[in-house]
Amino acid sequence: MLTDLNLNDKPELRKKLLDLRSQLALDFLSEANWAINKNLSFLWVEGGGLGSPRNRPIWAGFKAFRNEPDPSQAIFESSPFIRWAFPRVVSAKEMELLEPAATNALWMKSSWGIWEPSPQTSARLSVNDCTGVLVPGLAFDRKGHRLGYGKGHYDRTLSGFKGVKVGVTFSEFVFESLPVEAQDVAMDFVVTDKEIIRLRPVER
Repeated sequence: MLTDLNLNDKPELRKKLLDLRSQLALDFLSEANWAINKNLSFLWVEGGGLGSPRNRPIWAGFKAFRNEPDPSQAIFESSPFIRWAFPRVVSAKEMELLEPAATNALWMKSSWGIWEPSPQTSARLSVNDCTGVLVPGLAFDRKGHRLGYGKGHYDRTLSGFKGVKVGVTFSEFVFESLPVEAQDVAMDFVVTDKEIIRLRPVER
């Protein structure tokens, strides 16, 4: 499916990958998302990432957008043991993390059409409050490098972050190598529908 791609031309690569992802069939998305959620749950159990109802670690998730992998089932099933925050884009260069209220939380669509927590019913958190972060992307490579959407929100937010960074993608969008720039933040794990790529030891 992903042939004749120039991996060294980021703008062109983004354009082609967005086009390819928009063509993914619904039955593929359903099956692949089921497998991704299963692998995410396995990663948390394997690494001891689940807390208890009285002592829940904080993770940052994301709301899937335009055929992105959808981690919502794993997030929902883990919510008794993990507190979840979600990103909100504040400006062209700034993104914040918000933890929605447990009940009656309001959500709103961004100018991009992405569902984000409303600041009115959410608590602002620092990324350093988080044990880990789920990171969407157009593609990842086997060294943990990520091809995002070109705005740099995640790279700026995760710069210096010492917690666990988990890239989430479909297996078809994993490459041996991607172009890397100085500001790019690499993942510790990449979770797909077919495998978990481990770039650092699992800690318990």
